[in-house]
Amino acid sequence: MLMSVFQKAFAVLAKKPIRLWGISLLGGLLGFLVTPLCGIAVPVLGICVSILLSTSMTMVYLHGYRGEDVKAAQLFDCFRDWKTVKRVLCGVAWAGLWVFLWALIPVVGIVFAVIRAYRYRFVPYIMMYEPEVGITEALEVSTQRTQGHKGQMFGGDVLPYLAVCIVALILGLFASIPYIGILFGIIQVVFYIAVILFLPLYIGLIRAAFYEELTNGAPAAAE
Repeated sequence: MLMSVFQKAFAVLAKKPIRLWGISLLGGLLGFLVTPLCGIAVPVLGICVSILLSTSMTMVYLHGYRGEDVKAAQLFDCFRDWKTVKRVLCGVAWAGLWVFLWALIPVVGIVFAVIRAYRYRFVPYIMMYEPEVGITEALEVSTQRTQGHKGQMFGGDVLPYLAVCIVALILGLFASIPYIGILFGIIQVVFYIAVILFLPLYIGLIRAAFYEELTNGAPAAAE
């Protein structure tokens, strides 16, 4: 399944979704600027803004993966009304609390926390698009859907970065060769720029692909 997800996410990129790419950059910029500013004034507010912006950007990637139209205004979908704000904040914070508690276990806590984080990966999607699922129930639904796929999801997060590191290492080695190293040095700079611009978008599409593929055909949540 992992290779299929990689291919489908790359197929979206191959269509050159300029608007999706631009919104991805804008979302990253907003997260970089707005969240810390809010956090300096009111730390709790900074956390809340971060959760809402991140969840909205996650939904944008899902729209893009589905081939739907994306708009910059969708970056604020989670802010549209109090009901949505409360549902997203409570759901994501509830999942985050459990991940944090598992991380407190001595020595092996970080391992259990990572596993829990992948179990609850679908909670933001569920909070936004599955209103029939309760906040606490969302953790169970996400756990059921990710069962048997957490390793692949981990690979979806790690392998692209690993590939980038390998390519960067090879280019760095070639860049150290006299004379022709200048050419590879230029290629290396271009490669780094491409990574900064497109890797977050690719990772976002991969995560959206897992939700879409594992949710299709999934049994309905209990009432």
